[in-house]
Amino acid sequence: MKKHGSRYLAAGAAMTLLLAGCGGGDSAGGGSEGETITLRAATGLSAQHAWWEASMVPWMDRVEELTDGQVQFETFTGGELVSVPDEGDALQSGTVDVALVLPIYQPDQFPMAEVTMLPLNHSDTLIASNAWKKLLESEEELADGQTYSEMQFGDFKVFPVSTTQEYSISTTGHEFNSVSDVEGTSLRTPSRIHEMYAAKTGINSVTMPAVEIYDALSRGTFEGAFYSIADWTGYGFQDLFRYTVTGINFGHFNAFIGMSQSRWDELPENVQEAMTQANEDIFEAGAQEWMDRAEAIIPENEENGGKFVEFSELDQEVQDHFNTGIEDTWTDYAKLLEDNGLPGNEVVKMWRDLLIEEGGEVPEAVMNLE
Repeated sequence: MKKHGSRYLAAGAAMTLLLAGCGGGDSAGGGSEGETITLRAATGLSAQHAWWEASMVPWMDRVEELTDGQVQFETFTGGELVSVPDEGDALQSGTVDVALVLPIYQPDQFPMAEVTMLPLNHSDTLIASNAWKKLLESEEELADGQTYSEMQFGDFKVFPVSTTQEYSISTTGHEFNSVSDVEGTSLRTPSRIHEMYAAKTGINSVTMPAVEIYDALSRGTFEGAFYSIADWTGYGFQDLFRYTVTGINFGHFNAFIGMSQSRWDELPENVQEAMTQANEDIFEAGAQEWMDRAEAIIPENEENGGKFVEFSELDQEVQDHFNTGIEDTWTDYAKLLEDNGLPGNEVVKMWRDLLIEEGGEVPEAVMNLE
């Protein structure tokens, strides 16, 4: 556990003493303006992860600044208090007050969260992040009088943070010079959408937590993975990957800073306003961090023998093979949701439209979905 925001501790301590002298309340509570509020903030990710380092920490700093130290945070990272993907459950149980939530890892609870992982023709972190933010904040009815966020995250107060950089296919050296090189390749897949895409393109999918990928790749258990270049250093993948296809987008992983709705409702209005403002203030810089990290990793990997190949430079038959998989995956995911009583067709079209508004591109067949 780490006490966050040390520059406010003296002021916070003084305020606590003053409140105590006046019969003040519990410092961990949150009912009245001026009361010192200490919140437990957690992630199962490492303290060096881009979401924590470039979104969560700046958000906490800004909240402390905007409240003049009224709000302080005790932080827990790397599974110290809660592991991935249990952050959402920890919020609801009261184990933590605020956390980074990664809903894609729990499709049984958040089946429509995977929509950001649908493969694309073109996008980047800023495009996808802005589209994700708009999706979470949309007031458009999706089904049964509810918005997307109400249907998926109704028990949470949600603060959008950036998506990851776009996912690419990287291997330890296996190249895609023909369709036969694609078919039969074993890749780690991070979501049900990638499993669908793999099935459509003849790729053998392997499902495992990210923390286990390095050892499995080192042993040759499989040949590569769908993964964000910007996140390689969090797991040491830059030392293993030697071939990466860029210029085609295999989706964006998403997250949000979350609180339980009940905990949020306990906070005084000035703190709620500060948290909302802080989220607006740090959002774009958090997205830019993913792009900056990728720019630093690519030349380092190239110096160590890595090769980055533009999708447009692949054999045309290989391009067509990958693109057909993209088109089919959109409709297959929509059908999966529809078969489970969810508005799959509507949510994929909503995501498509938001992406296009932000400058993203999808295949023509996806454009024509009605």
